[in-house]
Amino acid sequence: MESGLKEIIEDFMGSALAQWIQLFENMVENESSIQLYNQYMEVNSGSQSALDRYKRLTNGVFLNEVMRIIDPNPKVERLYNSERDDHMLRVQNFSILSRHLRAFYQVGEGPLGAG
Repeated sequence: MESGLKEIIEDFMGSALAQWIQLFENMVENESSIQLYNQYMEVNSGSQSALDRYKRLTNGVFLNEVMRIIDPNPKVERLYNSERDDHMLRVQNFSILSRHLRAFYQVGEGPLGAG
């Protein structure tokens, strides 16, 4: 992998947003009873570990699980976890996340909704 791309991924995984979403790791583990992201809280992880964590974060499964903690009443849709880094499955997972976010805010349950 190109060293510039590694540096960008490492910087992103160290950002406030990436660190914040990783705080949900234990909640996701408790909800699913499966330890999916055990490397998120490692200190001084190397480039490869940052890349692995980035790939797990961007496959859409973890973000969907976090959203299900925030709003446990979504239309239940199957999430697709692929070891092959299948781009179509990632797109499907993010489409599910997008629908869930839209429904959350349109129903009025979200912080910006009518309440």
